Amino acid sequence: MAWIWHMCFANMKQRGVRTFLTILGVVIGVISIVSLLAIGIGVKKELLSTVESTGSVTEITAYGITEGKRKDKMLTNRRVAEIAEIEHVEMVYPRLEISTVMQYERFTGYGQIIGVSEEYLKQIKVKEGTIPSSDSRKPELLIGNYAMDMFFNMNTGLGYMEAYDKDEDKNNLTGETMQVQFGLEEDALEHRLKVSGMTDTMSYDIYCNIEVLKKYLKQNSEEGLIAGQPVDANGNNYQEWIYDSVMVKVDDTEHVDQIVKKLQDMGFQTENNKELLDSMQREVKIVQILLGGIGMIALIVAVIGIGNTMTTSVYDRLKEIGILKVLGCDPEELLFLFLLESGILGGLGGLVGILLSFGITEIGINRIAIRLLNMPKGTELAIIPPWLAVGAFFFAVLLGILAGFFPARWATKLTPMQTMR
Repeated sequence: MAWIWHMCFANMKQRGVRTFLTILGVVIGVISIVSLLAIGIGVKKELLSTVESTGSVTEITAYGITEGKRKDKMLTNRRVAEIAEIEHVEMVYPRLEISTVMQYERFTGYGQIIGVSEEYLKQIKVKEGTIPSSDSRKPELLIGNYAMDMFFNMNTGLGYMEAYDKDEDKNNLTGETMQVQFGLEEDALEHRLKVSGMTDTMSYDIYCNIEVLKKYLKQNSEEGLIAGQPVDANGNNYQEWIYDSVMVKVDDTEHVDQIVKKLQDMGFQTENNKELLDSMQREVKIVQILLGGIGMIALIVAVIGIGNTMTTSVYDRLKEIGILKVLGCDPEELLFLFLLESGILGGLGGLVGILLSFGITEIGINRIAIRLLNMPKGTELAIIPPWLAVGAFFFAVLLGILAGFFPARWATKLTPMQTMR
């Protein structure tokens, strides 16, 4: 079989320009399909990690009404207890949200302070400081690491993060105090609250201990009305606390859809990351198919080039084929000769294309593109997993063999007399 390998490489060397152009076509095709699929994989990973960082897929947020007469659709302590009794529900965390106007230095922010239980606060990753104390007289604030994006200088329009983008000390408000107005009314009381810490996860939320918040709101109620609490038909607060939402933690992702259905049957609106995750995965899959299809077109063009090269090679070597047959070369050996040559063309093009794809994705996309798009350092928009590199190589070899099959088969059927003519 050594003579087959020798003749194969000798022919490729003899027709160097044609061999180079054919391999170049495969290289371009492989770069196209590998790079585009790598972008699809990288974007998918970044999107999914972003969704997962905002909360677990086993968590469901249920919203009740906070006005009107339908108390059965309000999230009271009794209704929270009913949700906790549902099978497969591990924990239920009520959330009390108060609309506020916040002032820090010369920057003003409009947002909400969310009161949650101490158990829920302990699950939040804290970057600086500590979680709000449960024994303090006033609510302490745990600020999300993106929450200061909501603060602007009302005179200049300059955002807080724009003003202190490169000042790390200014991005950590632990130990600072913030002027907070509960409610958006101009005559609402203002309170000076301490910042206990900053979160380590991507969040625009500002948290506090719910029990401290309820006690503080009750002590500072105006004319018997608690800020942020709905009123009945007589204009009085309800006897029970009305929560804006509850966070329901399910024991397994398989039961999430089932719990969502039960919560909706109870009259509550729901949202959870699993729905967003499933929807995002479907959309990303469509994008991946489109990107892979575009890359496949380039690879098919390269395969056509291999087929053209092999067909021309057979025509150019008719006398050589005739001589081989006269010398007793079997049709199988002749078939192997041409298939080996076309497979090598595909394999070399695939190997070079994969190596160049690594360089393009790492330098051209994950470095230069990230800088141009001002994305966080370490973001990977394109990822080439091992299975994609190995699969692309063998796929290029397979397509090369398939492209050379028909010219090779035609060569085996030629008789010595036909080749001499």
